Amino acid sequence: EVGVPVLFVTDVLREACSVGAAVASSRGAQLLALFDEEVPGVRASERALREALANVIDNGLKYARPPPGGGEPCVSLSCRWCEEEGKVLTEVWNSFSPPLPDEDLRRAFEWGYRGAAARKSDAEGTGLGLQIARRLVESMGGTLCLHNAPMPGWAAAESGADAAGIGAPPEGVSAVLMLPRAGDHT
Repeated sequence: EVGVPVLFVTDVLREACSVGAAVASSRGAQLLALFDEEVPGVRASERALREALANVIDNGLKYARPPPGGGEPCVSLSCRWCEEEGKVLTEVWNSFSPPLPDEDLRRAFEWGYRGAAARKSDAEGTGLGLQIARRLVESMGGTLCLHNAPMPGWAAAESGADAAGIGAPPEGVSAVLMLPRAGDHT
């Protein structure tokens, strides 16, 4: 860890949001962010973290879909300290995407792999972005995974909202990046 600077993921995410918002707008989408201000620093390369986040955000924007009743597709970013894991957790969730098949979840980080949705769409890509992002994150002692998930922060299902007629939480696909806190060893 000698020579590796301590930086705050939220600072890098703010920069990524300013770049990503322009990309989102050009694609008719929204980019929303919610950061916990009490996130500890991590030992990481700012350039590598910026590149990893840009790849994951861009991937989310490519496949986010509009809500069923209409409106803009949305990619949500969140960053917080995850006590259970002892790591800084960053989540990029793309809205209303159909759940990924198990094979796509297993193979998403393989070199050159493009999932079923990518093969059926006109979305540009080579199947390298997520693999590059994962390698960069792993080089910083972190992990990057992809899974089908309800909208982050949605508490309706847990609070009996289904009984109240509100419905289940919106589904999407989530990329979760976790990095150890500065001073912690992986």
